[in-house]
Amino acid sequence: MTDEAWLSSIPEAAREYQGTRSGVVSRVLAAAIDLVVLIVVLGGAYLGLAGFVFIVDPVRFHFPVPRREVLLIVAGLVLTVYLAESWTATGRTYGDRVLGLRVVDNNGKRLRQGRALLRALLCTVFPIGLFWTAFSKDRRSVQDLMTRTAVIYDWSPHQHTAPPRSR
Repeated sequence: MTDEAWLSSIPEAAREYQGTRSGVVSRVLAAAIDLVVLIVVLGGAYLGLAGFVFIVDPVRFHFPVPRREVLLIVAGLVLTVYLAESWTATGRTYGDRVLGLRVVDNNGKRLRQGRALLRALLCTVFPIGLFWTAFSKDRRSVQDLMTRTAVIYDWSPHQHTAPPRSR
């Protein structure tokens, strides 16, 4: 499918945004979806652990109660790996895909492992940095500024290499 044919499947009003930097609302909605993904993954892991404990000793079974610190560390690790691997593999998490977003470097290319991991760590440890997007004239979060990345609108199933542009 040619780029022109693919672009025609996007509503005409949205075409002008293709390749432009996304705003804070789109990013927050994508992050909320990713938070739901994280909760589902952690819930599944918890149920798997509980099932294992039940199989090992069904007579004295009780649901495990993880310490808050352990839960935060595990959630942080899972979130960091999820974000880094998603950005390295396709440039987008599940939430990004739903909202038509893609994380790219300043040249419009997919992130390499090191930069994706650094950005994921920053997003996990300092999520409030996302809100800098609302005040930045270039629509860049603190994480974008520190890692030289951008989040763009991109509804294409394939990544196009073009530098992000401001609207």
